[in-house]
Amino acid sequence: MGYSSWNDCASEVTEVRIKRVTKALIDTGLAAKGFVHVNIDEGWLSARDPSGALVEDLVKFPSGMKALGEWIHNQTVPGKGKIMKYGLYTCRGTCQCGTAKYSNAPGGHGHEAADSKWLADAGADYLKVDSCCGSQDHATAFSDYGKWRDGLNATGRAVAFSLCGWHTWYAAEGARLGNSWRIAGDGTNWGALSNCINSNVALQQYAHPGAWNDPDLLLGTGVGSNDLATNPNGCFKASEIPQADAWYMTSELQSRAQFSMWAVMSAPLLISADVSQVAPYTLETWRNTEVIAVSQSFRAGGPYQGARVFGSDLSFHAGANATTGSGHNVWGKLLPGADFALVFVSNEDAPTDIACTYKACFEALGVERNATYAVRDVWAHKDVGTLAAPFSFTVKQLPIHGGVAMYRFTPKS
Repeated sequence: MGYSSWNDCASEVTEVRIKRVTKALIDTGLAAKGFVHVNIDEGWLSARDPSGALVEDLVKFPSGMKALGEWIHNQTVPGKGKIMKYGLYTCRGTCQCGTAKYSNAPGGHGHEAADSKWLADAGADYLKVDSCCGSQDHATAFSDYGKWRDGLNATGRAVAFSLCGWHTWYAAEGARLGNSWRIAGDGTNWGALSNCINSNVALQQYAHPGAWNDPDLLLGTGVGSNDLATNPNGCFKASEIPQADAWYMTSELQSRAQFSMWAVMSAPLLISADVSQVAPYTLETWRNTEVIAVSQSFRAGGPYQGARVFGSDLSFHAGANATTGSGHNVWGKLLPGADFALVFVSNEDAPTDIACTYKACFEALGVERNATYAVRDVWAHKDVGTLAAPFSFTVKQLPIHGGVAMYRFTPKS
């Protein structure tokens, strides 16, 4: 849980931005609720020196990466102490992924052991290793990531290792290589994120403590919040970063739908927006401790990731002339004791009723037919009734294109 800079600033991330976001995580109360990682994505590494050692971009990061890590580690979260963590980025190929302004930075291929030591010495608690300029042959990709795993383990430092390979085929091997693995392409907007959700349907079995399917970053809302042409607190000129054209949510509702789904899927919760600039509604979404509890707690023995128990793949397209969508889901996750959670999400073009019956939803979660459950709406923060045989539960008129509802069910004595 924390922040990652890519969809916020692309490769134009700076030390000033990172320090402001770190303070905002603390000041907004997000850090106290668990959002403690501050992860710097592409944009800090500029070259290698003649010996092959990494060279920071001291224009954008004048203190250097080790000093910045020390600064983050020394920040105090009220009531929690110095709990902030620091993350860095590299790539397993011969170059980094690059934007129009940042296309020649070195990758880590052939330097895995030395770079791992450098990154650990800089204080990294988290490392994202991307897959650009590297072979997409499965065996080669696994071998490359294995070298990074071994390099990090040799340092003796505890580093959360994030594989960024963009494909579901990493899942079966992910746990022996790292702590999380990207399962789809970049989740740049609600349409792309809907595909990330679809991709995760078949991957529940691979998730367990210390090893997680990663459907990508949490987005904020709005278009142009990072554009220097319209915002003095922006990071870049959007005209110079073509990727930024796709970085948006069409509504705050979709941001809440994403957070609900990421919680039930036990996904990493890494915000990729400047938390000092997002709307109060979005902060309220990310600070919801009842949703965070669903994300961060598990039934003993698993499964540790929620599953789609009803519905079909989600589709969403925001076009120039029309916005269209289709599909609705119910996902369920087993929680400690005999609790469980359900998330209802819809991309339909009209408000939709979604009904759960015993056969359609509850049987797949192992709900006992003679049990009775108290039902709590975790977004409204209120109890909303009781569930008992014959186990029929319907959400009425779920809004279009990202409508969401989330409930927690607790056995009654």
